[in-house]
Amino acid sequence: GVAAPAAASALTTITISGATASYPLVSLLAQKYIKTFPKKVKFKITQGGAQIGVNDVAAGRVTIGDVSRDPLAADPAGLVFYPIAKYGICVITNKSNPVPNLTQAQVISIFTGKTRAWTGLPGATASGTIDVISRTSVAGVLTNFQTLLLEGKKVSTKAAEEPSEGLMRQKVESDPNSIGFVSNYQSDKGTVNAVGLNGIACNKSTVQGGSYSGTARFYEVTKGKATGAASAFIGWIEKAAAAKKIISTQWLPI
Repeated sequence: GVAAPAAASALTTITISGATASYPLVSLLAQKYIKTFPKKVKFKITQGGAQIGVNDVAAGRVTIGDVSRDPLAADPAGLVFYPIAKYGICVITNKSNPVPNLTQAQVISIFTGKTRAWTGLPGATASGTIDVISRTSVAGVLTNFQTLLLEGKKVSTKAAEEPSEGLMRQKVESDPNSIGFVSNYQSDKGTVNAVGLNGIACNKSTVQGGSYSGTARFYEVTKGKATGAASAFIGWIEKAAAAKKIISTQWLPI
């Protein structure tokens, strides 16, 4: 007799959930991995926020958690964080309000709710109340934004919240009085105004060159040390030239 070909469902499935900020990068890496190693694995990647990825991988619901923030003391025990790339966190405004630069003190004052109006801010063409847009509490970019750009202070509870990077960008695109923050991947699309920080622009070039201070890391996270298909995929991200090439398009290799 002739053996039937293996069904596609027999492939090992790597399930991933977590950060919306790293989703574009991890999706590109997964696509390249499948092309490089055909008929070995398939991926199921979902979003939801960095904390969702942490919770899912700790509970065994996924193979890998995508996380856009550094490990926290409150994270479940036994998780292993593998850094895969660096990215910049950019403050953004509507294109009609092309604020060129803010000092860190100004960013803190705006996002904590002390500065409420655009009037008097250098370069601002908007008038009236500043509409602060933030991310939901599960977002790793929010955690890093508060740590790196707000000196550990919290975004005002009066800020509107968006559940994803894409929705944050779209909200700022549609609101002339808004201000928010996204990864440089989103701000580099050119549909919003990326605000410089302390005289340094926030874009792919300054993040990769190391001059922009608001730079954070993406992680792949496993429950215990990575094994099997997860270990192979993460190891490929860490070492393969093809993976480094993808990372270098919009992000910074570790």
